[in-house]
Amino acid sequence: MNAYERVAAALSGSQPDRVPILTYLNGDSPNIGPLLQQNILDHSDVFYSRRLYAGFGGTGFDAETATEPLDDGWTRVTHTICGARFEEVLKRGTHGDYVGYARHIYAVPSDLEKLLDLPRLAARENPRLHAWIAETNAAATECLARGAFVRVVVRDPLYVVAGHVMPEDMALWSVEQRGLLRQCMDMIVAQQLDYLAYALGSLEPRVIYHIAGAEYALPPLMSPSDFDEFVMGYDRPLCELVHAHGGLIYCHSHGKVRRFLDRFVAMGADGLHPLEPVGATGDCDLPEVKATFGDRLCLMGNVQYDDFARLTPAAMRQTVRDAVLAGKPGGRFVLCPSCTPYHNPLPPTVEGNIIAFIEAGLEYGAY
Repeated sequence: MNAYERVAAALSGSQPDRVPILTYLNGDSPNIGPLLQQNILDHSDVFYSRRLYAGFGGTGFDAETATEPLDDGWTRVTHTICGARFEEVLKRGTHGDYVGYARHIYAVPSDLEKLLDLPRLAARENPRLHAWIAETNAAATECLARGAFVRVVVRDPLYVVAGHVMPEDMALWSVEQRGLLRQCMDMIVAQQLDYLAYALGSLEPRVIYHIAGAEYALPPLMSPSDFDEFVMGYDRPLCELVHAHGGLIYCHSHGKVRRFLDRFVAMGADGLHPLEPVGATGDCDLPEVKATFGDRLCLMGNVQYDDFARLTPAAMRQTVRDAVLAGKPGGRFVLCPSCTPYHNPLPPTVEGNIIAFIEAGLEYGAY
């Protein structure tokens, strides 16, 4: 099996030749050394990501962006789209990958009102989307020819809004500005369904879809009933559209998701990532989750990225062994870390543990 066939089998409920191993790194990853890169290309299941093009705020239009340096390393970024201005103030970390915000794009409710007032461009009329489809078709064809595949990322309506709002503001707005949030999300999902339908009808090679945004509605940020309203109500039609075209889609959500797993099944997700283990940030005991949901949901995870930075290679192999032996019976399991390795460059400890992760996955993952 190639990487696409292996992951697709796990997502669809059939048994692959071995447990798929995703490192969330590939031949284009800028933060890894050549030896690790070759190991990943030779021995893991490689994919390359493309984010579904939908323009600024899901409008279908691109914003003109200008930057202005401020004091103490802060930068003001101004986005102008169809005459409307949106600003954010941020500071990048020493390695370029960490970002702190003093102001998000949507800082006050009137920013959401500006977003609502913007014009929208239909998918069929958007040359930027057509160019994205042509590039993605070419990339997916080339990837499949060498055993890799393309993952198309869809940021759901909650992500499009909450990803540009301070968390404390989002928690307040979900109560005080609920109607305005719903209007924005209704506009965004209508656009996304239009753009996703056009992409599904135009992408020729096989790709796997990934939807993100549910984590913004998990407690303590929002209540379980909010999750039903802000996630299930919007993500279910996106999942249904992918399935109507014969595709596969999995969800991404950090956090304590155990009590919400039945909701991910109900919305039509084929899989869920990363199912963080029981601890400060997660609550998924993999053997228990496998016994309860393993026949309905592909379990993708359950190794914390922090483990790559702090464990010895022997401990990493044991962690992988435990995860694989718990997750692999009957299929529907993908071994992967909780997030893309984000150090830049990767420390030697992390690189060594990624190799140990792959080796142990191959050793214990064969069916």
